[in-house]
Amino acid sequence: MTKRAAEAVPPPLESSRVGPDFFGYYRDQVAELLSKEERIPNHEPSATTSTEAIGAKLSNLKNEKLNALLRQSVWDLVPEIDEMQSRACSMHLMSQLKNKKPSTIPEIPEDPTFKEVEDDIQLLMRSDPTLVKEIVRKLSDDLFTRLDNMEQQLEKLLDNVVTTCRPMSRGEKRDLQKSIKELPRENLVRVAGIIKNRYAALGKEFSDEVVVNMEEEDNIMLWRLHYYVAAVKSAQELSS
Repeated sequence: MTKRAAEAVPPPLESSRVGPDFFGYYRDQVAELLSKEERIPNHEPSATTSTEAIGAKLSNLKNEKLNALLRQSVWDLVPEIDEMQSRACSMHLMSQLKNKKPSTIPEIPEDPTFKEVEDDIQLLMRSDPTLVKEIVRKLSDDLFTRLDNMEQQLEKLLDNVVTTCRPMSRGEKRDLQKSIKELPRENLVRVAGIIKNRYAALGKEFSDEVVVNMEEEDNIMLWRLHYYVAAVKSAQELSS
């Protein structure tokens, strides 16, 4: 394998990882902060708007600490997410080259270095396709394992954050139900995923035909759905 080709192949995730597990770290930090039992009792549902729901059950001091933690988590987690995206793009390129599907190979930037690396990888595939196949398999396994772990940690972090939300009002539940029905089909897959994960955490059965009664669901799941729907709407507005 040439030097450029070797550099083009991402190292195993475990060997390349430096620093803390940020997803796990912030999950634990938020959980520790919220475990100190300083929440405000008997908080009225109408006291805050839905945009102010997070932290509504906390004292001002703890709410400020939570917001500071969440802001810092964004700064620390974005580079980690970018790393995963870069690895996924590299894996996609290697996979397409390995399968020899020119029509689906992503366009390589007009940079001599990229072209040289592509040529080296193609040379390696011609000389030792078995090695390339093994490299792709190993990197795929590592990547999916890491992504699965990141997803689990993020789900726990988000669940912890929305435990600070006040109870959702009936009007908000009706609005949420209406908004979910208006979502595109592809977004309903994520809605089902949020419900499935929450049911699993509660030890409840989940099936593809599950009927969600907003009046009976727990507050954590309702607010998770609320903020997901809000994110979808914001994305739609930005793209329009």
